[in-house]
Amino acid sequence: MISALLGLASALGLGVADFMARFSARSLGAPLTYGGVLLVGAVATTVWVIATDPPLVWSPFGCAMAVAHGLAVATMCMLLYMGLARGPIAVVAPIVAAHPALVLAVNVAMGVRPSLLQWAAMATVIAGGILIARNAVSNEDTVKAQADRTTLLIALGACFSYVALVLTAQSAAPMIGEVQTVWIGRWAGLAFIVLILLVQRVPIRIPSRWVPYVGLQGSLDTLGYFAFLAGSATAAPHITMVVASTFGVVTVILARLILHEPVSWLQWGSIGLIAVGTAVLSMA
Repeated sequence: MISALLGLASALGLGVADFMARFSARSLGAPLTYGGVLLVGAVATTVWVIATDPPLVWSPFGCAMAVAHGLAVATMCMLLYMGLARGPIAVVAPIVAAHPALVLAVNVAMGVRPSLLQWAAMATVIAGGILIARNAVSNEDTVKAQADRTTLLIALGACFSYVALVLTAQSAAPMIGEVQTVWIGRWAGLAFIVLILLVQRVPIRIPSRWVPYVGLQGSLDTLGYFAFLAGSATAAPHITMVVASTFGVVTVILARLILHEPVSWLQWGSIGLIAVGTAVLSMA
């Protein structure tokens, strides 16, 4: 029960935070928005480390992989926020959530041999992504279709970045631990975002009226990761992973209920395919 509840908390936290990015990224820009989210996460993770006092392992390669993990997370979230700001959310979120299929493909190239069920799940996720993509660019208006293709490319970039963050985390966590991987990654990602803002000459300051909003968004994002981290230490971590993998569906449902964003039956079916395939792959 606790594993499922933690997975649900992770999916809700990450899904709601991603939905909130629709508004904050449009007004503040993706780098500044995620910089604020990362700042909340970096501070919260530091407090967690101080409060729990976990044993810290300073493995050079492990720490390097944690830094790479943080850079991959920052890149993925900036692309994700850009995609969500452009919309439609019902296209962007499921494509990014299809990353387990690509993770499994990389693992296959490295010698992992999937089961027949895993192959079927990967095919299901890919089929769902193709259906969403084809439906997204079916608009006859050329300008709109090109804009949709740009959104698709951004979503695919976020999906590939998600693969990188998973693989780097898989490399770092066994050497230095999950908490330390997240801790180092958050600060590395924040430094990367600050560098981008300096290069773009964007004021590194969130307008006061947006501070509570971004603070809440960062808190939900951090709680989502913490819930996933806590669930991975329970007796049934695979259940946490399965439930948490539905965060993209949470974002799409919110877009439908609050923004009244149109979602066709084909898209609902595609989202269902991706959710089921992702759940199966997350159990591997």
